[in-house]
Amino acid sequence: MKRTLFALACIFAANTTLAENAKTEAYRDAAISAPKDWQGPKFSLSHNYPKQQPAPCTATECPWLAIDLNMQTDFSAAGVPSWEKNSVYNQYIMSILNYVKQGQTLDLNNAEGLKTQVDGKDKWFHIPWMAFDQHTGREFVHGLTNERTAVISDFYGEERQGLHGLPNAKTGTQAGFETWAVGMYNNYGGYTIGQSWSKKGTPNIETINGITSTKGMPFMQGTVVVKFLFTTATPTDVPYLTGSPAWQADRHVETNHKFSCERKVQEVRLVQVDVAVVDERSPSRWVYGTFAYINGPGKTVWDNLQPVGLQWGMDPWTFPAVPKAESIAPRQSVLNESISAFEHFGCNGRLAGPVDNKLSSCMSCHGGAFANTAGNTFATGAYGPPIFGFPGICEQYSQDNVEYFQTIQFPQGYTGGNYPDAMNLDTSLQMQIALQEWSLFKAKGKAAAACEVQ
Repeated sequence: MKRTLFALACIFAANTTLAENAKTEAYRDAAISAPKDWQGPKFSLSHNYPKQQPAPCTATECPWLAIDLNMQTDFSAAGVPSWEKNSVYNQYIMSILNYVKQGQTLDLNNAEGLKTQVDGKDKWFHIPWMAFDQHTGREFVHGLTNERTAVISDFYGEERQGLHGLPNAKTGTQAGFETWAVGMYNNYGGYTIGQSWSKKGTPNIETINGITSTKGMPFMQGTVVVKFLFTTATPTDVPYLTGSPAWQADRHVETNHKFSCERKVQEVRLVQVDVAVVDERSPSRWVYGTFAYINGPGKTVWDNLQPVGLQWGMDPWTFPAVPKAESIAPRQSVLNESISAFEHFGCNGRLAGPVDNKLSSCMSCHGGAFANTAGNTFATGAYGPPIFGFPGICEQYSQDNVEYFQTIQFPQGYTGGNYPDAMNLDTSLQMQIALQEWSLFKAKGKAAAACEVQ
């Protein structure tokens, strides 16, 4: 009897410790804490999520919702959207940027960084669990996470693919630059995050009318997501980054043109700003947009953010989702082709930003935001659809490309039915990462070391 009680006590203690650790890991500020003698900026996770569902967003607060942006597909020649011929696209994306910059500094300086409070109220919120991974998780200065490594041709396009920004780069190689980014959700998105995650750091997963997802899904109209992307490239490597905000970040050390697992506070520069809003008029419920920082005559940093384009669907009628002979020009992406510096776009006229994968698109990537309903395995290709690509992406008509470039919306399953156990996360890759980290925590109880394979 004593042995049984002792065993039960040990199990209870272990479960209690695991629960306490879950809360700590979910809401920690950084993967690796700042040194005790650190005197610079220090990131603080914004997780005081709204408890009450916000009232419907008004045209005053969300002016883009009042702009007459026609997102109905017109297959005639007149249905091809044109940035130059229709100012409504620029009005739409700029109204979102104006919303984002409210209460922020004009120069986005390193000392102040991004403010989550505006006029004394919490305006912006972060998703939990993104500091669990010690290799790519949040760094302590500004809360940036490690994303895709860009190469020099990403910044200039195919015409300048032979250039190498890193000194002594060998001929025929690409100079690689790390991308570090931080994303924030407004109060509408913050409400959904708060519903999806408990204060204990555990996900609230529920099934309603046969649909399984995290509580609070989908994100409601009025939701704004913004992501600021920084690069390790310098103005010497990419001249149009001159004047771009230079921030400190506890990022990977570069040795012999390769990035190691060791971290050190070094400089990064703003290169791209992504925005996304829920707009019920969109066939996907979302509209994605992106800006590139390009040095220019603007008086502020915000003035030198040039819109690259908008996207509200994945253009399933455009190659490689259909054979080239049947392909038509995109109807669900519109590109600002008059941008002052040469930029690459996405796959076959779809939208992608300067440091994004030019063989994909903003929405195609985010369209893979699914998670295993069992919450166990997150091995690539095993639990859910591809996100960042696959062999042959954008190169040929194939079943993989057909599925990858299909416009879907919550709560639809991924096209093709190959992932019946995957739940739709309404395009939120950060939510997917959070669930992945929670899953790894459940399995191991602790984070892997910076260079340990999960």
